[in-house]
Amino acid sequence: MENQKVEMLENIEVKTKEKKDIFDEGRKDQNYRADITKGEISAHWFFFWRMFGKAKKMNKRIKIDINHYTEEYRYRWMQKISKKVLKVAKIRLHVFGQENWLDKGVVLAPNHQSNLDPLVLFVLNDWSKTQPVAFMAKKEMWDSDKTARFVNLIDCVSLDRNSPRSALDAMNQAKTLITKYRRSFVIFPEGTRSGTEKMAEFQAASMKIGQMAYCPIIPVTIIDSYKLNRKDRPKVINVKVVFGKPILPEKFMSIKTDMLTRNVQKEVQFNYDKYKDFDLKTNKPVAYNKKTKVKYYS
Repeated sequence: MENQKVEMLENIEVKTKEKKDIFDEGRKDQNYRADITKGEISAHWFFFWRMFGKAKKMNKRIKIDINHYTEEYRYRWMQKISKKVLKVAKIRLHVFGQENWLDKGVVLAPNHQSNLDPLVLFVLNDWSKTQPVAFMAKKEMWDSDKTARFVNLIDCVSLDRNSPRSALDAMNQAKTLITKYRRSFVIFPEGTRSGTEKMAEFQAASMKIGQMAYCPIIPVTIIDSYKLNRKDRPKVINVKVVFGKPILPEKFMSIKTDMLTRNVQKEVQFNYDKYKDFDLKTNKPVAYNKKTKVKYYS
């Protein structure tokens, strides 16, 4: 049985030597720039210094006593710094279909344009309306102390993209987070950042989590966050986030995983094409969050 599962998940393996990484192509572009430049970090050096220092301190204390900080404290602190990082990057969020983010264990399946996409979803996670987010993250995030000290503070599942067996273990952990702890579990089906507006093909087995957990899958479309990496980026980047209609498990349990994944990507792409030219100047939002400066549209 286990061998069958491993075989079924082999498609999730990323063969780095064979697969063309669109993001690496983007980095060679003369217009490429980092998400947050050294100049921006220097201008807010005290914030970043305190952020990394406190994260390090929290990790040390958690190693001694895992219950030293409550889960709510850790999540609220991570959300607070996420808001600040987006502010430093001069990102303004415009959200469509927030009501489609169901208050139960779900899979969120967004496209991936920028390093800051996870922070975007973290900021939009309103715990009075939806369950806390958890993430599938590449194992390399734990190789660097600078990133490990942050992913250790929230629910993140490590994935070795070159190991089908690791993928199976990761999906079982994700299933537990969704079914037992009712998390909104985020997985980026492309497997890597695109760095451009062009969407890469979703990994065939990425939506297997939804079938294993028997939970709704919510297609999420992120528009224009790739502009962070452009030297000619605007002073303020208006990033649109579209939460598509949930795909209920009753409708996808009987179909093959690769077909389910294609259907999810079609929904993400459909909303991308629908909202990419949405005029934010002429269309007024129905709600506005002054703290996060997030605008919500019907």
